[in-house]
Amino acid sequence: MKRVLKKKHKNQYRVFISHSSKDFKLVKKIVNILKENKLQPLFDENIAGGQGFPDQIKNFIAHSHVFVPVITKRSSKRGWVHQEIGYAMALKIPILPITLGQIPGQMLQDLQAIQWSNNENRMKEQLSFNTFDKLIRNARKKPRPLYESAELHEDRTKMMVEYSDNVLSLGKIGFGHVRQKGALSTFHIPDKAFIDESWQKRYSPEDFKGFQFRAKELKRERISMEKHARKKGCSLMIDLSIEYQQFDEQAKYVRLKSLLEFVVSMPPEQIEIVINEKMSRGENLTIVGNWFLAQSVSNVPGIGYQQTIFTRYAPIIQDQIEKFDEEFQSLLKNQPAQYKTSRDYVIDELKSKIDQLSKRIESS
Repeated sequence: MKRVLKKKHKNQYRVFISHSSKDFKLVKKIVNILKENKLQPLFDENIAGGQGFPDQIKNFIAHSHVFVPVITKRSSKRGWVHQEIGYAMALKIPILPITLGQIPGQMLQDLQAIQWSNNENRMKEQLSFNTFDKLIRNARKKPRPLYESAELHEDRTKMMVEYSDNVLSLGKIGFGHVRQKGALSTFHIPDKAFIDESWQKRYSPEDFKGFQFRAKELKRERISMEKHARKKGCSLMIDLSIEYQQFDEQAKYVRLKSLLEFVVSMPPEQIEIVINEKMSRGENLTIVGNWFLAQSVSNVPGIGYQQTIFTRYAPIIQDQIEKFDEEFQSLLKNQPAQYKTSRDYVIDELKSKIDQLSKRIESS
């Protein structure tokens, strides 16, 4: 049975619109055109109540693919519009100004601006999907990514939670399909209370006391990432051949069992999972929608992933999504044809591995 990677989690380009509130009628016209052209406009109407307005604006800009300042006589007199332009430029986000009777200021003088016209068809053409796609692809040719680095495993976990939660804080649009490539993915982390034996069995009793703080952060990672997976689905690339020499059989058993419970709990249409036995030790990649990616370049036995880079830079994320999907599709085609879904096959493989470990534990 030939399997094809689901495309229902296809991402839209997010376009943040910076404007003066006095230009709201013009902004609504721009928003409607962008929506018609299959783009996702972001502006202050999307901001949820009860949270800091400036911080949310920064969060929206940081997660946009293109920044569109609407430059008019009124907006050019508003300091925050210029601040937002500077923030977008600092984050290396492609900028496409829209002007109305006003030439862009000094910061935008080197950029190609679109002059607003009341000719609706003309504006639809100028603000087409292809216009934004070309802008982003041109940025990919000369990448200037902005990265953050997590040196230690603890830093990686904290930043994973921070990046994931920042996306969730954007409200109903703040979810992304989870792509993960790594030994057992985030979802081998238990989502149970710390009194549950699964936590103690992951470590020796002595080690667990020292790992309790890390365990709390790991649980937060599992909970946050699962919110994305439950809403938008997940594509997981795992390696069951890694023996985890630093852990005893009990620790291996409980990790596999936690992953199995997650896979079983996911509806078939929400998960695709493949086994990659040629994965390099320490290889770990997480991509959430086209919101952010985290890639680890080393794994210290008994300690965890180190040297992890994080970025929200859209061109780099798109490149990694395409590479991931190509590899995933290739592995998906190689799975046994008798299984209806990739989920069913991996469930059987996990059960077999767990059964082997259980027998070794009983005989020891």
